[in-house]
Amino acid sequence: MNTFRLGMKNAFRNVVRTTSVVLILGISFGLALVMLLSLNAVKSHIKDVSSSINNTITVTPAGSFGGFGGGGNPFSAKQLAEIKSVAHVTKVTSTISDRLSNTASSSTSAPGGNGFGGGGGSGGTTSLVSPITPGTIAKTIGGAGPTLPSGFTLPTQIYGTNDPSNPATLNATKFKLTAGSLIPANSSALVADVGTTLATKNKLVVGSTFSAYKKTFKVVGIFDVGTVTGNAAIIVPLKTEATLSSTNGPTSVVVKVDSIANVATTSSAIQAKLGKSVANVTSSESNAQTVVDSFSSIKTISLYSLIGALIGGAVILFLSMLMIVRERRREIGILKAFGSSNRNVVSLFVTESLTLTVLAGLVGSLVWVALANPVLGVLQSSTSTTSSGGGRPPTGFGGGGFVPRFGAIASDLHAAIGWNVLLYAIGGILVIALVGSAIPAYAIAKVRPAEVLRGE
Repeated sequence: MNTFRLGMKNAFRNVVRTTSVVLILGISFGLALVMLLSLNAVKSHIKDVSSSINNTITVTPAGSFGGFGGGGNPFSAKQLAEIKSVAHVTKVTSTISDRLSNTASSSTSAPGGNGFGGGGGSGGTTSLVSPITPGTIAKTIGGAGPTLPSGFTLPTQIYGTNDPSNPATLNATKFKLTAGSLIPANSSALVADVGTTLATKNKLVVGSTFSAYKKTFKVVGIFDVGTVTGNAAIIVPLKTEATLSSTNGPTSVVVKVDSIANVATTSSAIQAKLGKSVANVTSSESNAQTVVDSFSSIKTISLYSLIGALIGGAVILFLSMLMIVRERRREIGILKAFGSSNRNVVSLFVTESLTLTVLAGLVGSLVWVALANPVLGVLQSSTSTTSSGGGRPPTGFGGGGFVPRFGAIASDLHAAIGWNVLLYAIGGILVIALVGSAIPAYAIAKVRPAEVLRGE
């Protein structure tokens, strides 16, 4: 116990040197922790991306595009069975999508009649007003010229699905229920989950009602998927949408594959079963790989920076302790002359080294708090700038722009400390403290009391 206390006191014998070493070492530790957290965040995000995107296949009727384009027929029960029978398919999510014009807007006289120009939709109407502001794309497709007619609103997208919590239904990568509950997927009830921005725009809460297809729907849940178009949509049971829209089968199918490695072969097998004249089969493998490659650059930078910061910290502590041992050579000789063993003397310096390292760790934690997310944000923005062209096809019209998939995914990237990171940090501090005092300890063992005292 006396050795431990003396070692701690020795760490403060030279206040100026102690302060300098702790600050420099603390900055090194702080940068190492920032890079460790960045590396951990990127690894976790790559895993999420791979599990949510990489192993899915989208099947749409040939000639259709995102629910907005012309040809193609809904899939029949036989075709769905053929998809399910393909090897490695673990789940099939069926969706029927439609666009509902606002009741007031649909009666507005505008080019395009009751099509997109008159408020959109395929004949169905709703009391809800879309929260998305029309942009130049809406003007172009609506045939409205340079200006839109008075009272014009974009159509509200409605999805009937047998898997309401699947974000792929809304061309998103996440799904969070913020209030209420999910719709009963296999029922034909007049219930709906609505996006957060749509709910806010129309002052909807759980228990509110609205009209669609001239029927009254009850809001049972409110969700957030993190995209503009997704949060402006409605989700209803598949059977309900099929009946009200008079659609005799899904207009889109999302297939989940058991492994990323089987995505390509499964996609080809589904295409061969259905035929190119019936279906378009696309996998998100290439899109996900683009995102993963983009995050991999952050991972590489974080890894090398982490290694550099740790090596720098160990070198700083090693040189500091080596200098301290040389300065106290006479003191070491005297301690040995009075009977102190090499073990006791080494323990003094190891305790001193550990004290400096712990203090530096506290300073490093302050550096981490200040720099963790800003540094990750800089790395993320520099990567997304070069990867913005790798987004997926447009998820819908909103303000005249597209919503890139990379942006939606990268926006969730943030540094968060967990028990595993904390344990790594503590372990790193202990290792650096031991490494920093290892060679000085060897130098201590070589000090001979007789030689030291002879020189006095």
